[in-house]
Amino acid sequence: MRSYAVLLLAVKHASSFYLGNDLNTIPRTSDLTLFTSSLDVGEATGRLGQMQGPTVWSEFGRLAEEHSVEANLGQGFPDWSPPQFAIDSLVEATKSPEIHQYTRPAGHPKLVKELAKRYSIHLDRDVDPINEVAVTVGASQALFLSLKTLIKPGDEVIIFEPFFDLYVNQIKLAGGTPVFVPLRFVPYEETDSTVTGGDWVLDSDALKQKISPNTKALILNSPHNPTGKIFSASEMDSIAEVVGLSAPD
Repeated sequence: MRSYAVLLLAVKHASSFYLGNDLNTIPRTSDLTLFTSSLDVGEATGRLGQMQGPTVWSEFGRLAEEHSVEANLGQGFPDWSPPQFAIDSLVEATKSPEIHQYTRPAGHPKLVKELAKRYSIHLDRDVDPINEVAVTVGASQALFLSLKTLIKPGDEVIIFEPFFDLYVNQIKLAGGTPVFVPLRFVPYEETDSTVTGGDWVLDSDALKQKISPNTKALILNSPHNPTGKIFSASEMDSIAEVVGLSAPD
């Protein structure tokens, strides 16, 4: 049996249905603007403005399918199976009646206890597994929940450019304002004047200029997404210094 996806767009006194065998059959953004521009949407959705284009994941997925591409570089698609011990453990776990229950919302007790042990070593302090560890559905949900917890309308969040497109809308949904600090691309020296690569470098002065009394958070991941840059120890120190200077007394 083939699965079907249904999208319902409600417009005050009318609605429109789209039915297809996958989400790619749903009209593109330009076709939906007519509906979304007049929607009486909620406050959080209204912060996003008009309905935006496809995400980098959905667009690369569409292009890969359209052109029969075997290597989709838009996402990290593994082309190998998990190790056999992991498969065996998963199968064995499904046989236990204890597993087939609603789990603890913040994470299975055994899992959070193991995570607490690991991160107690990393953080050089005792981590409480019940009160200080929460398991989320991937890093995207973890980031979104963090922003929703910390950000209030008017707060600013620093993002290093280039950035994964998810960050901007998550900040907006939380009520914050994204502030962009571009990383500087420094090409390698080439004898024939052809650039074949280079390094992305943090400009500490540019970061300092973007810090304001409204700065509430800074999104930092190393390796950086999407460049793969590893922030150096000196760059991390400069970030810590700037964040420290911007902190309230």
